[in-house]
Amino acid sequence: MIRIAIDGMGGDLAPVSVLKGISLFFENNTPDETQIICTITQDGLKRLDAEKKISGLEFVICDNYIQMDQKISLSIFRNKNTTMHKTVEMIKNKQADIAFSAGNTAVFVSIAANELGMIEKIDRPAICVHLPNLKDRYTLLLDVGANVSPKLINLYQYAIMGGFYAENVLGVQKPAIALLNIGEEPGKGDDLRQNAYKKLSEIPEINFIGNIEGYEIFTGKADVIVVDGFCGNIVLKVSEGIGRAFKNIMLREINRSLAGKLGLLLARNSIRRYVRKTDYAEYGGGILLGVNGAVIIGHGRSSPRAVCQALQLGKKIASVSFIEKLKEFSKKWPQE
Repeated sequence: MIRIAIDGMGGDLAPVSVLKGISLFFENNTPDETQIICTITQDGLKRLDAEKKISGLEFVICDNYIQMDQKISLSIFRNKNTTMHKTVEMIKNKQADIAFSAGNTAVFVSIAANELGMIEKIDRPAICVHLPNLKDRYTLLLDVGANVSPKLINLYQYAIMGGFYAENVLGVQKPAIALLNIGEEPGKGDDLRQNAYKKLSEIPEINFIGNIEGYEIFTGKADVIVVDGFCGNIVLKVSEGIGRAFKNIMLREINRSLAGKLGLLLARNSIRRYVRKTDYAEYGGGILLGVNGAVIIGHGRSSPRAVCQALQLGKKIASVSFIEKLKEFSKKWPQE
């Protein structure tokens, strides 16, 4: 059985959105194969309606929770009876296989790294997200916020981990790995990007295809795109904004004429599929690669569908024993 610990107070819409997401998850999953352990405060539990009894769901009451705007401080690490801390602690104590939170990302990353530690030989973690592409598959983008000032070793290790994740979780054979840069030529970018290009080109074990520019992110040219956490987070937020803006612009233009409204009737299924593919909720969250445990980070505005998809992702990661495989792989991966 796969056990997923979820922060019931994590996210702008918690705890109601979290519970609804769990309910959606169990519409297509049985309690025999997956157990959800939801950490929540007593006040949070009172905010839920009487329909909170779900087969396969267990609540664990905590004293407090991490606010979305809370800054990292020593007190956060001392107070271990928060909902976020408890989810990570469950992995550490072998009470859960996956920890998920849509709460404060910076704090969640810090708690996970502090409590679980890093996998052998891995220097810093990276948040890896799934992006849709024109080949009707996923492109992995990492890092999108865990490490805003990486060193060369970090980008090198992100490429290795991203490729390994693509192979073992997404089933991509010999994934194409690229470095996000301001041009395709090897000499483009700052010293970090130039040195990363040289380093990745020297590793025969990976399929490094060189630099990739921003306009190619969604083409499917690369299966894995490596970037620093600062730029990666901007790319992710801009992508979400463009998706929402294009949908609103398209609907506004359609409603301006009778012909547009008639066209909507004919194309509504195609438009619905487009909206789903460009909606962050379709992908749920990203895995925090590098820490010694399976940790999934969700969007702060996670809807019930986003929570459900994050749980699906967690189940998939656990079902292929990805973290155990990564631990073994890290012992023998290419020398730095």
